[in-house]
Amino acid sequence: MQFILRWHILILFLLVLIPLGRAHAAPLPSGRPTVIEVGVQPLGYPAAMIGTVLGHDAILRRELAASGYSLKLVPFRKGNDMVDLIGTSLSAAIVGDMPAIRMAIRSDVCMVGLTKKTFTSVVARNISLLAQLKRKRVGYPEGSSAHHTLLQALASVGLTEQDVRLVPMDIDAMPPSIEAGDVDAFVAWEPAPTLTLVKNTEARVLFRGASSDFFLVSGSLVRRDPQAALSLSAALVRALNWLRQSNANLQQAALWAAKDAESLNPRLQKLPQTHVIEITRREILDVPAAPVIVRLSGHPPLKEEFYFLKKLGKIPAGADYQRVERAFAYDGLQQVLKSPQRYRLGEFEYRP
Repeated sequence: MQFILRWHILILFLLVLIPLGRAHAAPLPSGRPTVIEVGVQPLGYPAAMIGTVLGHDAILRRELAASGYSLKLVPFRKGNDMVDLIGTSLSAAIVGDMPAIRMAIRSDVCMVGLTKKTFTSVVARNISLLAQLKRKRVGYPEGSSAHHTLLQALASVGLTEQDVRLVPMDIDAMPPSIEAGDVDAFVAWEPAPTLTLVKNTEARVLFRGASSDFFLVSGSLVRRDPQAALSLSAALVRALNWLRQSNANLQQAALWAAKDAESLNPRLQKLPQTHVIEITRREILDVPAAPVIVRLSGHPPLKEEFYFLKKLGKIPAGADYQRVERAFAYDGLQQVLKSPQRYRLGEFEYRP
């Protein structure tokens, strides 16, 4: 009788223990990802500089680790390649104006801050007027902010995409392509224009269109873990503060960025470091108030670009600008700037 009783007790113990073991091994019910992936663009400046500094930020990595996350930077050749990934595999990204608009109307995103405020250029060889692009071969990165600039340039002289021979092309392929005569012109952000102008006396800029880059986070991350989103916002401010602090910091970031770019294209034409630093200063570090997105009365962010692209059929006819407006309503950057000590905006710990 005692043997049977002991046997029953053992069975009951095992029945309790086994489910507990299974529960311990199962994933969290929330299904929360443990990796925060940030889309970056190592082939463009100043995006490459900001992206690489974020990746070397030990403070950011520790703060995310405290919430159960690790940080992973995912390189892309252009922002349009990230549009369908934000909110799924990507939690944050650095993208230009046209991809930012497309992200906002397709998914839930929150614009954190400005990462570039400058111009994107149409560069040609042996051509002096925009109108002369008619029937010429023009390299362009489809769906990007440079694509938007090309549309503006053509419209300014009464041309459309159908009037030129469009050649889809990655940014890093443009300088060697125009040099080899494979295209007559291209539209691109830095460093492609400077690389071409430095090397070819026959090359010239035909058009410059205003262009911006933004650091954004997915709305799903903001809702799920607002503190993680604020940590990313703080890292953007900290990165710009560190870059502004000294020329030595800019030189270090340029070395990191060059290494990141080489991993995407080992045969990439390299721009001298002095030019990289000059571009970074001009296009973001010397921009007043950056990374704050300045909102001018009567000129909501990207509204003119939105309706221009809608008119040309580059975004759906039913797209609503209010979705873009809501994306810019995110106040994460303002929260961070109000508490500089809490978010360690003046502390720097960047590791190789």
